Amino acid sequence: MNKLAALVQEIPYDDLLKLRKDIMAGNMLRLIEERIATFENPNRVCPTCGREVHPNEALTLYFGPKGLRQRASFDGEDCLKHFLENDTPH
Repeated sequence: MNKLAALVQEIPYDDLLKLRKDIMAGNMLRLIEERIATFENPNRVCPTCGREVHPNEALTLYFGPKGLRQRASFDGEDCLKHFLENDTPH
């Protein structure tokens, strides 16, 4: 936490306001969760076609009620569209 505290001390006022807004909107938590996921599960699989999805190239959908959010990563727009329209793998 000392690195983070030192970093916050260096951030200009305007950027602190933007950072606070992102934290309150949940954007920072999402970014942190995505980064943690790359360490914990670097090999994602498209739920529609089963192909491996690289985290930097994935189309990621977050769904579910707050607190129980789930994530699905797709390898292309066609798979994402199919998932949204059918809600079942093909």
